[in-house]
Amino acid sequence: MCNKPNQTRKRNFVIKFGVKIIKYVQLIICLLALVVSTGCSSNETFVIKEINLEMVKCPSGSFMMGSPLEEYTLLKNMIGNSHKKWYGFEYEEKLHLVTISKPFYIGKYEVTQSQYVALMGKNPSKFICANNPVESVTYDDAKNFCENLNLKYLNVLPQGYKFDLPTEAQWEYACRAGTNTALNNGKNLTTSDGVCPNLDEVAWYDKNASATTHIVGQKKPNNWGIYDMHGNVWELCQDLYGEYPNEKAKDPKGANTGTDRVTRGGGCNFIAIGCRSALRYHNDPKSYDQFVGFRVALVPIE
Repeated sequence: MCNKPNQTRKRNFVIKFGVKIIKYVQLIICLLALVVSTGCSSNETFVIKEINLEMVKCPSGSFMMGSPLEEYTLLKNMIGNSHKKWYGFEYEEKLHLVTISKPFYIGKYEVTQSQYVALMGKNPSKFICANNPVESVTYDDAKNFCENLNLKYLNVLPQGYKFDLPTEAQWEYACRAGTNTALNNGKNLTTSDGVCPNLDEVAWYDKNASATTHIVGQKKPNNWGIYDMHGNVWELCQDLYGEYPNEKAKDPKGANTGTDRVTRGGGCNFIAIGCRSALRYHNDPKSYDQFVGFRVALVPIE
């Protein structure tokens, strides 16, 4: 028995409509998968009002850590023969997939001098200003600050978390906040060592800082509301400095051997190319510098 013309048209309409719905659902699923894989800030914070310490929650997720070869080559060509001497291996910012399996919190700002004094009773900084980042601290000083936070605020910490320095992977994940460009505002550098308007939006660096640190939080934050991850002061991380792995990694914690600790982010004395999201450097853990400070994290207890 043949269908009537209007019945046929109705059936074809239903089929086409159903196909469109399926395509829209598939598109939504793909978009959700992308959000899950790259992480999306929940805007959740943890605050210790007594010392005005505000932490931003970073979700679990995956990201490409390091820089594309063409971005890294700009740095390599710029420093020329010093490259191997400085870094010890050919491709220091080797691009690789990293998964952060558990949420963590990171300081909305670099640790300030007033916060450091409140907890440690002294100010080692050279550029004295209460709301400037603390600097001239060693790796051990930064770790002691974290331990004092744990002792003093143990009863108010989120369950299963402790204060510590971020790992290098946590630092870059929080810095990028879902971006894959040289800078965490979704832009790239316009110059290697000159005035860079794109960097000026988010950082104090050698062309706008007058070789001094500045009050935290004066530049634009990244997508997750975190400030000054480019420039101002270099930031100490937990990791021993070493070469990146050749394959994907889950919650990496740096090299197994070595002496120097990783520093990230560039400083107010550094050129534009040295303030990228992927830029790595390292310091003797017993040394200190007027351009090196730190940012605390709340990390899962293992």
